[in-house]
Amino acid sequence: MHWGIRNALFKRGFKYYEVAPNGIKKFVNVTGWVGKVGHKKRLTGKDKKYAVMKAVEEHFAYVHRSDNVVDAYILAKIAFEIYMEKNEYRPLPSYQQEVIAKILGP
Repeated sequence: MHWGIRNALFKRGFKYYEVAPNGIKKFVNVTGWVGKVGHKKRLTGKDKKYAVMKAVEEHFAYVHRSDNVVDAYILAKIAFEIYMEKNEYRPLPSYQQEVIAKILGP
């Protein structure tokens, strides 16, 4: 489905930005690991999705029971920050700045 959407956008001449799954997690400061150095545990499956949902609640006070809706919310926030980056300076945490910089690229 993703490929079909990209192809349709390309055919119609729309410019779009791709956000890697790790960029979505990084935007809300989720690394995929928990614990202290030397004793870290990798988050997988539902634990990783829950960590992202919890981070969205802490960052933006947004809660939804569907991890897909939460991911879409993060993508909307990223799109807004890309727009703001081009039109008005806004201070962002360094991890969010890194995500925006990587999406916009050189």
